[in-house]
Amino acid sequence: MGTACCLVALMVSCIEVIEIPGDFYKDHIIINSILDMDSINSVHVSKSLPPVGKIVFEFVDNANIQIGEVGIDQSISFNFFENGWYVSSELLLEPMKKYSLLATFPDFNGISAYTVIPKKPILSDVQIKGDSILFSIVDDPNISQYYLVTLMGYPLHSERVLLPDSTYEYVSQYKYKPLRLQSDDESIDAYLEGRVGHVNKVTGLNFNDQFWDLVPDYTGDSFLFSDQTFQGETRQFTMKITDRGFWFIDSIKTVDLLVQAIDFNYYQYLLTFAQYWTTDETPFTNRAKIFCNIEGGYGIFGSKNGVKVELELPHELF
Repeated sequence: MGTACCLVALMVSCIEVIEIPGDFYKDHIIINSILDMDSINSVHVSKSLPPVGKIVFEFVDNANIQIGEVGIDQSISFNFFENGWYVSSELLLEPMKKYSLLATFPDFNGISAYTVIPKKPILSDVQIKGDSILFSIVDDPNISQYYLVTLMGYPLHSERVLLPDSTYEYVSQYKYKPLRLQSDDESIDAYLEGRVGHVNKVTGLNFNDQFWDLVPDYTGDSFLFSDQTFQGETRQFTMKITDRGFWFIDSIKTVDLLVQAIDFNYYQYLLTFAQYWTTDETPFTNRAKIFCNIEGGYGIFGSKNGVKVELELPHELF
């Protein structure tokens, strides 16, 4: 008599029950503002997007925006400009001082947020060797610091333009914008490029399943890192330029290295932004949540304080 074998396939599904709060479909205020020591400062105010339907941003034009140093009774009012933007040229910032943002609205509760202006970063030994940018950051041993590095230049930029006859054509022009860089330095936490970000698996988000394997070399428009791996030391970085289109402009033979010290809020926002896109549709991984420090609403209120160094491109690159 033969032996009958029965194979049984077990299908297991995981269902997560999410309780929807009563105010889930109510509008919320979104504030976005990064204070800059070297620019006219602005605040963007809009309403949150509904969970369904078309993505249509609704800007707020009746907000009362005040920013001032904590402990000082005088604050600066921001005036409405357009498309949800409020601006002021009167706000004077000082490094290592704490500033508060207070916003009130006719139909919403007031919201608030805080940021501490970082010190300017100290750079040394900034140079170009071949197609690489080299620079050193002299880190302060007494405080935790966070950095954002971008190289600005004139790459050849192409975009699709709508013509009067309702057809499209591609127009190319040299445009001042971030250049793509590549680095495998373990101190770098995240690699940002427009609306995309990737996290360094050495110091950031780790994936242990077979479906995800990040290569050791990353390219991006901006590099984000903290001083956690070189606290109080002088650290040299090498970043290779992968954008080559700008090298053919005979009249423009320089690039600008921008190294910005950023506050903890802005750092956490950018890091979780990169984590959010890194976990986009990744198997067996919950999508990361983007950092928010707005009390009573959503968004980010941070600050930055940067150094720009103009560098002349080597003749052999032309």
